[in-house]
Amino acid sequence: MSLSVVQRRPRGRTGPEAAPENISRFHADLARQILGLARERKLGAGHQLKEQWLAEELGVSRSPVRAALRLLAARGMVRSVPNQGCFLTDAADGRDPEDWDIPPTGEERLHLAIIRDRFARRLDQRINVTELVRRYGVTRSMVGRVLSRLADEGLVEREPGRPWSFVPSLDEPAIYEDSYRFRILVEPEAILGPGFRPDPVQIERLRRVHVDLLDGPVHTAPFQRLVDADADFHQTIAGFSGNRFIIQAIQQQTRLRRFVEYQFGADRDRMAESCREHMAILDALGAGDLRAAAELMREHIAVSRDLRPSFRQPGRQTRASKRT
Repeated sequence: MSLSVVQRRPRGRTGPEAAPENISRFHADLARQILGLARERKLGAGHQLKEQWLAEELGVSRSPVRAALRLLAARGMVRSVPNQGCFLTDAADGRDPEDWDIPPTGEERLHLAIIRDRFARRLDQRINVTELVRRYGVTRSMVGRVLSRLADEGLVEREPGRPWSFVPSLDEPAIYEDSYRFRILVEPEAILGPGFRPDPVQIERLRRVHVDLLDGPVHTAPFQRLVDADADFHQTIAGFSGNRFIIQAIQQQTRLRRFVEYQFGADRDRMAESCREHMAILDALGAGDLRAAAELMREHIAVSRDLRPSFRQPGRQTRASKRT
């Protein structure tokens, strides 16, 4: 199987509005953030997107902003006028974020392909870099960058002098069920434990994160941002327990769940609903109603458990899945 990761410029398209070659993950993410900012501020069609303003709002320099605007111009979302600047072609809040059509980068496609193939048991636990290069038709350097990203996300690991390997995950129905039963027993009860002390500052921080996501990014942000926000929520609340064993257990469950979380990545509606469930728990904690918070946590985990992914049986591969 070969993964199409090389992006070529279509013939006949030249000049500033031509599709950028070798789109980086950073520029693609920045383009989405620009559209998200325009949507948040309810900017109308024809509004000028000034580079300096965008750079200040997004905390970057003008150079990457310029590259992101070229990408948006190539997708028809921004109109570039020589010597004048860039202007929105449509009202930002009139376009569904799902239709923003920002092309994924080569690294993003490889990242997701590796995750899906591992989840479907088409990749062994021990990683062979040379085999990944051949399987996906990419360069060794790209594989190295994606493996480093997967390591940062806790999905792969590498010990000194040893090859890369995938960490264990919830990729079997029995393991998945056991994990969620364990979480239903532990996380709600941690809230009711004698040492549970909610930190108002951390509760407010989590609230701001979730409000920001629900304002739009939950439908457009890279999956990693959403997965990280979910992990941060559960691990922070576990930390309120002051119990090192509970904290370690939830951290381990977070690592195990990451592959499953990525499988739900396409279900943005469920991600938004999960954010709202998190907000309800935070509201109960902020009001000091620990019993209500515990019950809401139990319901939240139970809903997530029931929305289980489709598992492949170990060792069963289709003829097509064995092709490389």
